[in-house]
Amino acid sequence: MPELDFFQLTDPGCVRAENEDAVGHWAHEDGLCFAVADGLGGHNAGEVASSLALEVISEEMERAPGSWPVAKRLRRAVQEANLRIYNKSLAVVELRGMCTTLTASALVGGELVAAHVGDCRLFMLREGALSQLTKDHTWVGEQVQYGLLTPERARNHPRRSQLTRSLGRELIVGIDVLAMPIQAGDVLLQCSDGMHTLVTESEMLATMGASKPEKGCHALIELARERGAKDNVSIQIATVVSCPPPAARPRWWFMR
Repeated sequence: MPELDFFQLTDPGCVRAENEDAVGHWAHEDGLCFAVADGLGGHNAGEVASSLALEVISEEMERAPGSWPVAKRLRRAVQEANLRIYNKSLAVVELRGMCTTLTASALVGGELVAAHVGDCRLFMLREGALSQLTKDHTWVGEQVQYGLLTPERARNHPRRSQLTRSLGRELIVGIDVLAMPIQAGDVLLQCSDGMHTLVTESEMLATMGASKPEKGCHALIELARERGAKDNVSIQIATVVSCPPPAARPRWWFMR
């Protein structure tokens, strides 16, 4: 079982009265599961979608057979969250069209497993280098992946928030699933787009490398607020204090 130092924080930002982001974490057998979701939709529907996503993830991870690999349990939980949000948006007129992004991670044994839909991000700091482990499911993100747009231009592009995938928009959703070994000293940062659009990776790196999770979360939220924070801002930081030895190589799956 990994020994972890974990903290999470969400803030409505400087402009919005409501917070449609949701963060959550749960003990999971011999580890920890944590997730961030950024809801979209009018009449507070975004808040309903993001909260429902985390509720379903928690329920389904607890309900899934213990014999299943963590990756299978997490993927199935995200599939169920998508279905529940989709069906609820059809059943309740006021919630019609609601959806949410989601990035959920599980640190179990010596392994990290993550499931991702949308434009929240998961970063890992390892041995002084920061890596983005997720890919944005946005129009701009796809242009960058295809080499048609530079990351510098993408950062302030007018279509940077145009999602190509989200939970609840369609009956079936494509889910990116990652599994990779972790090691003592790794630091994971999971956040909504309200954070990563305002705070650079170099600033994340400096804060993650110098601060414990609680102090780091507060510092990065405050930095986003100093820059106007027009969107909701959410962040989770987990430091791996110790863990069993790794037994696998990184791998991604695209599930549909």
